This record gives sequence, C-alpha cells and structure tokens, in this order.
Amino acid sequence: MPTIAYQSFNANSSSTHGLASISNQTFTRNTNAHATEQGHQALVLPHYSSDLTTPVQGPAHLRPVESLSGPPTVTTFGAQVSLAFQNFYRSLGAMPDIMVVGELDTSHPDFTGMVGGPGISTTAHPAKKACQSFTAISQNAVASGISLLQDGEGYVVYAVGDLTVVFVHVPNRIATNASETVKFYLNIAGSLNGKSKVIDLIIGDTNQPSFNFSAQVLNQAFGTNAYVNASSQADIVRFDSWNVPAGGTNSVGTKVYDIAVYRSDINTLRQGPVYISQSSGAVTVTDHCGLAVTIERK
Repeated sequence: MPTIAYQSFNANSSSTHGLASISNQTFTRNTNAHATEQGHQALVLPHYSSDLTTPVQGPAHLRPVESLSGPPTVTTFGAQVSLAFQNFYRSLGAMPDIMVVGELDTSHPDFTGMVGGPGISTTAHPAKKACQSFTAISQNAVASGISLLQDGEGYVVYAVGDLTVVFVHVPNRIATNASETVKFYLNIAGSLNGKSKVIDLIIGDTNQPSFNFSAQVLNQAFGTNAYVNASSQADIVRFDSWNVPAGGTNSVGTKVYDIAVYRSDINTLRQGPVYISQSSGAVTVTDHCGLAVTIERK
C-alpha cells in the first residue's frame, strides 16, 4: 500500500537549472504577497533535510508566513521537501515511498546535499527547460518495487509496486485544451504499451482549467468512466496551515492545479489526498501546494 507524493517548485524556462532558476520567481512572489496580505500562518514541524525519512517528534511551531526579502537558499527549498515528508507521515502514518518534485533538477551542483539521509535515493530527470525537469526521491527500503518506466516532456512514469504512476507537469500550451490534453495522455500510454501497463494514478501539476477537467480527459482518452479525482471537492485544506481558508492550490487559491486522479475500477484510495501549503516552513518557496495519497490495487 504505497504512499505517493508530489510537490512542484516554480522554475523558469532557463536551460541552466541552478538555484537561480527556482528562486524568487513571479508566481512565488505572488503567492507570498497573497499569504502575507491574508495573514496566513504555518504549523512548522521539526525536521531535518539531511534525514528525510526518520520521523521527528515534537510540537509544531505556529509562525506567520514571512514577507520575502530576497531569494531563498537551497536550504529553504530542502526544508519544504523535508517538511512534506514529516507532514505526510503525521497525516497518513507513513513516509512517502516515492516523492517527485517538479521543476527541480538536482543534477545541478547548486543542489548538492539539498536533501538526503540513510536509505534515500535521488534521481534527477533533466529537461531542456528548468520548468520541465523533475527529481524523484525514493526510499531504498522499497527500491526493489520502484522503477523508472518512461519520461518525456511534462511527465515521468514510475512503477511503484504493481502500480503505474504518472507524475505530471502538463505543459501550459496544452493544459486547457481538452483534445490536446487527451493526446498528451495517449502519448504517455503509447510509450508504455510495450510494457503492458495501465495507468493507475496521475499526480502532479495539471494546470487544469476546472476541477474535474483532468479526470474527464483521462476518461475520454481511455474510453472509460473509471478515472476519479481523489479530491472530493475543490476547496483544499492544507495540513500544515492554521487559520487559512480552504481554496485552490495556485498562487491565490482560486484554481486546483495540483491533483491526484486514480483508476477507481482496479484501485482503492486508502487515504488522502493530503495537501501542504507553499510555505511549509513559513517561507514561501513555490506557487504550488504539495500532496500525497495512499493507494493500492484491489
């Protein structure tokens, strides 16, 4: 029964994938302006970026989200990932077996040592643009059940046990066009045909125009009605926040871009999705909420 997580950062389209590509980007600044204007507060858990998968005991500290005074450090981005592991552990009872971070290429030397720990493997999936890169973080204890199946523009596919999981950052140029998004998912499925795989879970940044858009296009693509949005409503509660109204996952809380959609006829959603904010450490590092689910084959 794997726990699967996703978090996007906010990168630019540069071919150089260092710290500058994800620091102080426009939508991150917009997110921070909204959070500070609204008085958002973060429940900051104890955490260690150098030891992702060890649960850290202790109370959360309530801190107001800080106004950005300059570009965040690599340590700050590492804290967002580490806090995701801690928050998902407390909410789901398990650390992610695999977490993919979108818009991040940890093969760049700027990110050396950003996260780690005993039993952690990090695999970068660079793309031409920083904003289309991915990094997968997985636990060695379950490594025999996790393997890369395919990657391409806007996606990376992993086998997680008997599940086929597609982590996505759907390109903006097609994300609001139903026919083009159908082609996007059919292309992914086509790349998996020789492996006889059915897509069990899609998780990540869809840039979708409406709440159930992704489930609808997946059902259209594969001639079924079995794909279901794991969220039951468009008002998203963030596990790591206090006194923050439910809303969307984009910079101003109006759109639910970051979602999980699963194939309900052959899988059971055990828990989730659980969401975390863009400012888990009380410092805004992205415009995307992270999320995790626990899912298994029936």
